[in-house]
Amino acid sequence: MLCCSLLAFTTSMQTHANAEPTTQVTTKTELLSPAQLQADLASLQEFIAATHPDIRHSADPAQLQQMFAQIKAQLTTPKSAAEFWLLAARLNPLFNDAHWSVNLPGAAADLTRLAKTTGLFPLELQLRPDGEMRVLAQAGGKQSPWLGAVIQQINGVPAAQIGRELLALRHGDTPLNRANLLGPAFQLFYASKYGTPAQYELQLEQQGKVQTVTVAASREVAVIGKTADSFAANFHYKTLSPQAAYMKIGSFDWEDDKAVAAFTKETFSEIKASGANTLIIDVRENRGGNDSVWIEHLLPYLADQAFRVGSFSRKKVIASRASQAEPAGLVIDSEFKTWYPADLDNPLRFHGQVFVLIGRRTYSSAVQFSNVMQDFGFATLVGEGSYVRSRSTGGIQFYQLPHSKLQIIVPRFWAARPAGGSTEQLLTPDWLLPDDVTDPDALIEAVVDAVAAKQQRLNSRL
Repeated sequence: MLCCSLLAFTTSMQTHANAEPTTQVTTKTELLSPAQLQADLASLQEFIAATHPDIRHSADPAQLQQMFAQIKAQLTTPKSAAEFWLLAARLNPLFNDAHWSVNLPGAAADLTRLAKTTGLFPLELQLRPDGEMRVLAQAGGKQSPWLGAVIQQINGVPAAQIGRELLALRHGDTPLNRANLLGPAFQLFYASKYGTPAQYELQLEQQGKVQTVTVAASREVAVIGKTADSFAANFHYKTLSPQAAYMKIGSFDWEDDKAVAAFTKETFSEIKASGANTLIIDVRENRGGNDSVWIEHLLPYLADQAFRVGSFSRKKVIASRASQAEPAGLVIDSEFKTWYPADLDNPLRFHGQVFVLIGRRTYSSAVQFSNVMQDFGFATLVGEGSYVRSRSTGGIQFYQLPHSKLQIIVPRFWAARPAGGSTEQLLTPDWLLPDDVTDPDALIEAVVDAVAAKQQRLNSRL
């Protein structure tokens, strides 16, 4: 067995690959020949074989081969890269991994161009695995008069049917994960498959009433569910009550490491001065980043015993990392032998109750953080349900197909949580509480109320 830690894998979760695919809409319309398309499909299979350490970790090899055969059978006529993607993306749900996907290049530029020219779908949505769509806001995040409404039809087509057709192209660990990831990318997916009409006739059901409205295409790009650009939007602290404090950690992928270090030190200084005995850490919107962020800037204030970031792992040696001792293609099983000591002398170390809120977008390094907090008893995990695996993949590799330029993302290792567990095990909260997507503060308030009620019961027994 080879000793390793997640950090030794060149950023285990350094890139949150559950971000929306790099594009779905392409400005290029030239057609590729069947020979070029089939060559690209073969290149995709070869890259997966050369990179992924354990396809059975998340996918059924027989199902993948069957889908590859179905796609190949349809590559008998010339197609654009966008048309090829609509076929190849049917592999995405079969991968069952938000770190493994088939995408088109250039999403940001395409989305900006479409917003300025034809316009985009005008609402931001939350989807369910059955395709149901609920309105969260207007595109761009502004408040919508239809908040919480269920869309029944879009331009005469059942909305749930559209949702299911787009979910059939989306990657993610589980059906719930794929639905949660499609919401932020809905404008891209809708435009790629159905185009960009100038207006949308929407049939909405809200509070038992059905209405039909016509809404012009939006000039705004969706923002909900995407990592915010500003530091304050990702990292902030507030006092909830004399006894409770709240800290949002919206990303572990931040270039200014010193700013994160300063934020956590200042925050735990304020918490100590306040006398709070309950701390809520919110990673519901955290899609990952660098493990070093939470190892170096959160755990020194929270850990009361030594910890490690995983138990065992499996990696494939890729060509760029091959050596005489580890040739390309070798699959290596390793144990995590690096333990990080608790900083018991830290004067700002928090000694109260810690609750970590996990949710629809918690992924990658944020899952590793949650695993450590749960497995070592550093915190109680709170959330509505289980969306993703607790055994995460990482070390994602990028490859561009030679003719269509589709961008492929494949992980080169997986890592088991500190407590071990099976491949199928999902990240599961200790406390299951409703998490209303239209009212994210409700879960915070529910935790504060539950802690207060528990304390009252204890006091009444004294």
